[in-house]
Amino acid sequence: MINRYWRRTILFITVFIVAAFVVAAFFDNEFRSRSWDPQQMRDYVERTIRFGGTFYENGLLNKGPLEPVVYRLAAALTSWEGFWYAISFFILIVSGVVAWAASRATQVVGGHRLLGAALGIGVFFHFTLGKADYAGVLYSRNMIVGLLAAAWLVALAPKAWTTERAWRSSIVIAVLLGLTTQTLLVSAIAAVAVGLLAWSEINDIFDDALYRKCRRTLVVAPALVTLAAPVYYAARGRFDEFWSGWWTYALYQNSATGRSLANQLTYGREVILRYYRTWPVSFVIVVTFVVMTIALWRTLERRERAVHLSISLWFVGAWVELVLGQRYSSHYFAVLAVPTALMAAVVVGHIYRLVQRERGDFRSVIAWPLIASVLTVAAWGGQHLDLGLQAASKFTSVHQAAAARAANTPGNERTVRATLDLVSQADDPLLTWTEFPWPYLNFRRVSATRFIWKSFMLGQIYFGRTGPQYVLPKTWQWFAEDMREAKPAAFLEETALPLTPETPFAEYVAANFDLAYAGPNYNIYLRHDQAAAVLFGDRGDLFSPSAAFGDASKWKVNAAGASLAIDSGTPVEDALQLSASLCTRISGTYLAQPGAAGSFLSFRFDNPAATSHMRLNIVDSRAMSGSDTTVFESVPLSSVTSDDAESEVTDLVPHDFAVVVGSMSAALVIDGEIRAAVRLDGETSVSLEVRNGGVVLSDLHVGPPPPNSGCGG
Repeated sequence: MINRYWRRTILFITVFIVAAFVVAAFFDNEFRSRSWDPQQMRDYVERTIRFGGTFYENGLLNKGPLEPVVYRLAAALTSWEGFWYAISFFILIVSGVVAWAASRATQVVGGHRLLGAALGIGVFFHFTLGKADYAGVLYSRNMIVGLLAAAWLVALAPKAWTTERAWRSSIVIAVLLGLTTQTLLVSAIAAVAVGLLAWSEINDIFDDALYRKCRRTLVVAPALVTLAAPVYYAARGRFDEFWSGWWTYALYQNSATGRSLANQLTYGREVILRYYRTWPVSFVIVVTFVVMTIALWRTLERRERAVHLSISLWFVGAWVELVLGQRYSSHYFAVLAVPTALMAAVVVGHIYRLVQRERGDFRSVIAWPLIASVLTVAAWGGQHLDLGLQAASKFTSVHQAAAARAANTPGNERTVRATLDLVSQADDPLLTWTEFPWPYLNFRRVSATRFIWKSFMLGQIYFGRTGPQYVLPKTWQWFAEDMREAKPAAFLEETALPLTPETPFAEYVAANFDLAYAGPNYNIYLRHDQAAAVLFGDRGDLFSPSAAFGDASKWKVNAAGASLAIDSGTPVEDALQLSASLCTRISGTYLAQPGAAGSFLSFRFDNPAATSHMRLNIVDSRAMSGSDTTVFESVPLSSVTSDDAESEVTDLVPHDFAVVVGSMSAALVIDGEIRAAVRLDGETSVSLEVRNGGVVLSDLHVGPPPPNSGCGG
């Protein structure tokens, strides 16, 4: 009874810890998975959803369609806010398959199934909660190792090669291997390595006709799957777009490094030496595996020999892929990590079998998965485990998590999003000049062109040279087609990456856009018609505002104007009511009259359900967006004003102004330029509050909002 009790207790604790790993990985990787390439792929998918057509019409891809299909599936299964949760779930699946493959490798060479489970737990932790840059993300290479691991599992499945299942098993393996090489051609050697394992397994088929059928399938089907993508796009009449990315641009990435084959191999050798100096444990695993393979070769069964050969060739293929691809970013090493993990699993399995022969069965084997769980955390650290569990403990809903992050949005991004909401809707096209994938997602827009980065249009090759010879031949033709289709309402320029002149891109911007907002981080240009509507739109009719306290108010209201004396000491509740609703344009002229503490005018947006107000403020000679307690962004009213946010420059000049209010945002336009903008959520009215000094308002008009501000007809 005691023995049974402890077995159940150990099993329960193990399951509990592994479940904690899974939960932590799901929530931590939801954030961790938002890496560079995944965001790029989501940009392409969101653009495809918006405009339709093929992935290669909506983005420049140098890989097969598997990755965009997976990301498209994530978009289909979840909401916009829940997208990365779906990706995190897929990461768990891929990591689970890789862990299962390692566990299976241990058992194939004689290791106990619980020893295999222990190895699998360690591998799962490494690929989901480990410190490596390929952990917790879903790059194309993570998908590739998942496909290879799945084919590996099918090949070694105990009942995969029975008469009833053999051909289906060979089809599954062939499709998985074909998708691998279709995604990245340089992964062909690794695919052949797993294919050889399956080839070895079909030798046990006694039916000669079935044997030949399975053999043909393993040879022909992967090639057909690889070729299916170019054939499909050729049939759709979109072969140029496919071939330009999948093949031509891939050639550019290789040739732009300027290395000959000999130099590639030499540099690859240096990378290999540097890698194993950094990761000596991996070096020990590889050496031990090679020595053990040589020492035990004559005693190994045919299946075990096939396993050793397959892992060895897979390992070599991983290094060949890295060297020939000339890409050594840390997240690429996922292709090497899996065969190394399989080597470790096989070594441990052999050691177990050798020791077990000498001393018999281990009574402690039931505790090995638990021990592995504890040692894994101790060896690789629990930072991501802690972060994941903390995120899980705070999670109530996808919407709540998104709202919490939105509350921490930087002020410059708030200004951009608020301005864009005045001229376009969520998921509308946005033209940018950037080298990052996140502006589109941060502002909930899609790229107006398939060339989401400026590097594609300037011939800038990652880790390579720059030149017009690396710009795809039809780039500017396709750019023009994209512009005719998208007709973007706004162009966003990052001040750190100014628009390169004398390019068709710059010519398009100059011919179609006007500068509307010049900020410290971003410049926002609006299409001519949108700029006219926002900056100088229909003024409408003259109107007279009303004071909150009526006749008791210290505001002096007259025809189309109002004023407040400098020394009135007006309480903040005595605000000037400008509009009882959103979707309006209040314009006129203001003249600030600073008091002893300067001037502070605040256009306040009231929300009956909120304790804080959104605000557009004029403080001395600066414009600010914010709330009651926070300043989002502050910019000077003119270029001659000091850029010091704390400076107080007396401003005694009258200014034309307009408060432009849409259904989701509002902007403060002063002298024909947007100076501040803020997003709205539940606000119902607009008031003017004066905290310091006084003001004179004149020529007040009320007119309609911009046509694309979400206010309907």
